[in-house]
Amino acid sequence: MTEPSPAAAKAEVRRRLRTARRQLTAEDLRSRGEQLAEVLTALIPADAVLAGFLPIPGEPDLLPFLHRHISRGGVVYLPVIADAENRLMQWTAWSPQTPLQPSPFAPVSEPAGPRISTEELIGGKLTVLVPALAVDTSGARLGQGGGYYDTLFQQNPKLATRAQLLAVVHSWEVLSPGSFPVETHDLRIQQAVTETGVLSLG
Repeated sequence: MTEPSPAAAKAEVRRRLRTARRQLTAEDLRSRGEQLAEVLTALIPADAVLAGFLPIPGEPDLLPFLHRHISRGGVVYLPVIADAENRLMQWTAWSPQTPLQPSPFAPVSEPAGPRISTEELIGGKLTVLVPALAVDTSGARLGQGGGYYDTLFQQNPKLATRAQLLAVVHSWEVLSPGSFPVETHDLRIQQAVTETGVLSLG
């Protein structure tokens, strides 16, 4: 029997993980989001500049923490797709009062307002919260398949050395090595955060 290609094997793992996420109720996500906020508040300094993301359905709910980080004087930026063809993202400052608008390139909401480049974002106490469908304990990340975060780190290698990187997943999405194919372009991450705590990877 022919082995499936890495792309096909990843697609099957993504299907299973998305199916599991769809089983979460609104109350599950709310409760887990509050637990996640407690973990992140203890981990991330109040004066940190945060590059976060707005959760899509089924993802860990970052909003309770984003609100809490703003309320304690922190700074939050959220990604905006600037060029879908080249998978280029820029960043816009966010607060609970920031209006959102649909992205013209993907089924996600984005903050309205002036944009800055990733290069402008790097510096100081920067923490990047990276969305993922799963990570494995060696540090490999499985994303949604769009390639935006893989491209982000390939184009901005300083991010990996000048920022704290945290993959955000549900606790059952921390998998053993070999659970999904890993390719050379895939982003590697040293820490993951779930509703139950922080895990060192690799």
